[in-house]
Amino acid sequence: MKFKQLAAVGLVTAMVFSAAGCSSKSQQTESSAVQAEKTPENSQEKAQGGEPVEIVYLNSHADVWEGDVGKEIIQKFEESHPGIKVKTESYPFDQMIEMVEVKMKSKLSDFDVLNVDAPLVTSYSVRGYLEPFENYMSRDELDKVFTQTGLNAAAYDGKVMTAPKRESGMIMVYNKDILDENNIPYPAYETDKRMTWEECLDICRQVTKVENGTTTCWGIIGDQINRVWNVMPLANSLGAAWLSEDGLTATGYLNSEASVKAMTFYQDLFNKYGVSPKGVNTNEAREMFETGKVAFTWGDPVCYARAKGKGINVGVCPVPYFEGGVPAVGCDSWHIGINANSKHKEEAAEFIKYITVGEGSGIFLDSQNNIGANMERIARITDASAPDHEVYALLASDLENYSVSRPKTPGYNEWSDVVNAAIEDIRNGADVKTTLDTSAARIDDILKKYTK
Repeated sequence: MKFKQLAAVGLVTAMVFSAAGCSSKSQQTESSAVQAEKTPENSQEKAQGGEPVEIVYLNSHADVWEGDVGKEIIQKFEESHPGIKVKTESYPFDQMIEMVEVKMKSKLSDFDVLNVDAPLVTSYSVRGYLEPFENYMSRDELDKVFTQTGLNAAAYDGKVMTAPKRESGMIMVYNKDILDENNIPYPAYETDKRMTWEECLDICRQVTKVENGTTTCWGIIGDQINRVWNVMPLANSLGAAWLSEDGLTATGYLNSEASVKAMTFYQDLFNKYGVSPKGVNTNEAREMFETGKVAFTWGDPVCYARAKGKGINVGVCPVPYFEGGVPAVGCDSWHIGINANSKHKEEAAEFIKYITVGEGSGIFLDSQNNIGANMERIARITDASAPDHEVYALLASDLENYSVSRPKTPGYNEWSDVVNAAIEDIRNGADVKTTLDTSAARIDDILKKYTK
């Protein structure tokens, strides 16, 4: 695994996004050139028999798309595309994944657009679920408007299959008041001065407080405490990959020496040192940080925005790395694709453009406090005049230089189920090497069906 040499945040951000420039328009507006690309002159002609074409959007964000934000986006899209109407169908994440599998296996055309979790792009593409998005947007235009990390996640077999709707990135967020109470200096913001995990553990041990057998202040908790996305970068920092490059072998990767070392450190946070709480899920972990009970958390930019919105006095710094290792951060988030069986692919493509690089992108991402994968947006929100620009500049820098995607494999759902279970077992004290050995062997057996 190779990583680029890190430079200062401001310089890196300027170099990476200089081609996009900084928009002087509102947060929900983009360049007229790109907007023109997305609004066809013949949108009226797409109406069949004088009636608009209706497309169905299958999504996993009911709170957004069935709420005021989604209604605003769809209303403005339909106003600018009078020949197209949009209907949304929203499901919880797990239910939507099941729904997509059922509908796609039956080759149903009763929906046109679907949310695609980035690691599932390969899985869906292998099975013919997706219409290549590059059929509706040129590669030159794709390269101009999307980040390279976003396009890498969207790619399968040399084609861009989806459009990145969001991006994650990873930062460390800390409670300034807790550090102040313990007379501990704030961690360095500069990426070339980032602390190591060993240094972070030392601080976490200092701030963890136990009174009458009850922990009243914890040192650290992951934003997605027992999920692959949050935990895997620990192993990546030591050079470990959790699956082979062809996406079909886990033995020798998930259970490598480096992986065992990283996961032993993770286990020790909960068991040996007691700086992280056992037995809590992701929602509970977030609530603990947002109510001032934890000093550090690490995750995507939304974890910063949530805590700040709850009144926590928060600061940010780069995600630590292991001494002797390299920085590594998680990336990728939700993409959006076209159902290969859709009867309205061109109209579906217009809607996707609108909500990934058009006006709808700004409306959606601003409501999410998310960095996104839109080059023009990133240039705008990392500009020194933008609110919280230092948070997004840090995210953008580490995304460009140290991001590591989850494995591309046709069996991602099966792989992640096994690995998430292993993470949970290790957190609860199971033998690290045995757990990883067993999980790797199980994954290898599951993935055999994809080699036939």
